[in-house]
Amino acid sequence: MTKREFKRSMRQGLGRCIITLSEEKSIEKYKDIVLWGCLHNLAHDPQCEGTRASYIYEMTKFFNDEDYFLVPLISAFEKLPHKSGWTFSHMASILTHFSENGNRAANDALLNKFHKLLVVMKNRRSNCAYNQACSNLESLCVSLVSFENEQNLRMIAENLGKLFRTNPRYNWDTFYWLYSVLNFDYGNKHIRSLLKNQSENILIFYQNYLEAQQEFQNNIPKQIQVPTAADIMEDVDSSDTLSRTLKIRFRHQADAEEKRLLAQEIIDETNLDKKAELLSAFVLEEKGFPLHHGEIIRYSKSEHIRLQEIALDVLVTCQSDEVRQYALKLLKQRKHVDHALQMLICNYRPEDKHLLLTELYCLKVDYKLTSDWHDIGLTILRTIDQGVKLPREFFLYIYNTTLCSFCRESAIRHMGKHRWLTRDIIEECRYDSNYDISEYINRYYPPKETKTSPLSE
Repeated sequence: MTKREFKRSMRQGLGRCIITLSEEKSIEKYKDIVLWGCLHNLAHDPQCEGTRASYIYEMTKFFNDEDYFLVPLISAFEKLPHKSGWTFSHMASILTHFSENGNRAANDALLNKFHKLLVVMKNRRSNCAYNQACSNLESLCVSLVSFENEQNLRMIAENLGKLFRTNPRYNWDTFYWLYSVLNFDYGNKHIRSLLKNQSENILIFYQNYLEAQQEFQNNIPKQIQVPTAADIMEDVDSSDTLSRTLKIRFRHQADAEEKRLLAQEIIDETNLDKKAELLSAFVLEEKGFPLHHGEIIRYSKSEHIRLQEIALDVLVTCQSDEVRQYALKLLKQRKHVDHALQMLICNYRPEDKHLLLTELYCLKVDYKLTSDWHDIGLTILRTIDQGVKLPREFFLYIYNTTLCSFCRESAIRHMGKHRWLTRDIIEECRYDSNYDISEYINRYYPPKETKTSPLSE
């Protein structure tokens, strides 16, 4: 690969980068790109995907030069401001990998940052249940206890227990993610054996763990009454806005008759603000708007901006020839292009293939979402459940362009189901940044015995 191709593939998290490093004789030209990957968060949505630290760390190992990556990484990590967010998590995770492999400098950098953040937390007098310093400290704790590092767990328990004891503003709820990870990765018996009968501070941390456990049990979802069209109307009447939770529940739980009732109420409504808010209940509705789509097309041309925007969002899941013709018209006029592409995908016909793929590969795919590439990718994937038979090229488009590893995983599974995966893609997926992708491939496509893993040494 060229350096540009390598960097683009690395940002996506594709396994072809690791294959390239394992097979090419001269890999020095990629070294600065991998360093760039150490210093930048690459995940599109780390809250769902996690960081791609393990993926980047594996690439650093091919160069046999830890200091080249660690010296600038540690320097950048030490200078990170509290508001660094996911970049902090990314760097901390990479440093944890180095530390677990025996690198003392990486371990010292992590511990130094831990104690500096702890000082910040102790000195704050206001309630900081979720400020960025606290978030970074929790993220760092999660990294430090990974690989089931019992020594780090006891160190964290000692220090956070002391924080809880000296400042009642802090408790398990401040570190909800950390306690969730401990519950999942370690389990009750292991945590008890590690923390019970220890120092006063550790016992306080352990008591908070037990309280967190109880809260996890209390938060098990209970059966809730299915919302009706009347509930949606009442919610908008009382607050002028429709709650996100109620929208999701209505979309997933309400039956077809309730949806038709609400659709008729929307058409009959004369207040445009209220009409727009009610219509938002049908955004991402898998079967689209249940009544005549001509009304929604008319709303999409409204001078009422919110009604126009909501109508366009609703149309991307509506299936009818009227919507398809409207999408073609919008594309020709170069109006609302991203929405028009989604409408046309949802109403795909074989004669649309060349036009759509040409438009798709012209989209700018970046972290700033300059185009709606992610929503368009989700629309392609949504067709699987809508009965739209898109050809293989559309799922290859997702694989070759998306920055979202979740979307890539869905595309890979769909291609696997239809036997569309090439041998090259299968081999790349073994080393994908998304663990679930590599696990899926290795489960259903065992490597040939003669194939040597790039990471086996």
